[in-house]
Amino acid sequence: MSSTIHPSRLPLLPKPKPKPTKRKPPKPQPASTSLPTSHLRKKTRDLSRLLSKTSLPATTRLDHERALKSYTIELSHRRHLTQTSTLQKRYHKIKFFERRKATRLLSRLNRLQNPTDDEKRQIHEAEVDLNYILHYPATEKYISLYKSGDNADTNAKRQSIKLTIEKRMADGTLSRGAELVEYNAAEGFGPGATKGKKKKAPEKPKQENDDDEGSDGGFFEL
Repeated sequence: MSSTIHPSRLPLLPKPKPKPTKRKPPKPQPASTSLPTSHLRKKTRDLSRLLSKTSLPATTRLDHERALKSYTIELSHRRHLTQTSTLQKRYHKIKFFERRKATRLLSRLNRLQNPTDDEKRQIHEAEVDLNYILHYPATEKYISLYKSGDNADTNAKRQSIKLTIEKRMADGTLSRGAELVEYNAAEGFGPGATKGKKKKAPEKPKQENDDDEGSDGGFFEL
């Protein structure tokens, strides 16, 4: 007896079920600076949830861990820029007036003929003050140089930053003397001030991080 199925009955036969395929997680893409911050946050959350699963193959897990690290670094960089920009705008006015005051004092001291040891010390302190304003930690609340009546913690924080500035001047990573005066003038402050293109701050390493405690400072009259 023939087992041949008549062609007319073929459409009635059940179709074979396709073999189930395991869905592979999408391959992560490197963090892009063009992505909105909200998208970066979402990608970071999604990858964190995905990596919490124990069934991921080793190679896939490694790819996702690298992508998560890339997204995290990019988010941290954006938060840093936002914080720096916010503080820069907040303290622009007080730093401008304090820089002008420090520049006037340094200019007056530099005009002295044959300065005494005490006057040389005053010149050094004026240079430290000017560098304090120029190189104050960008991610911290600015503590005014000339505001009186601060509490002990604020005074200690100010002094700590000034000591760091002084040390960097001593090891040559911050400018002093004629180089500092020249840079300040190129920025539009002091004798020989120009209105041309600003020069980059004469600083080699990144600014050191101090602790987060500080004062908002305050406006003052010169």
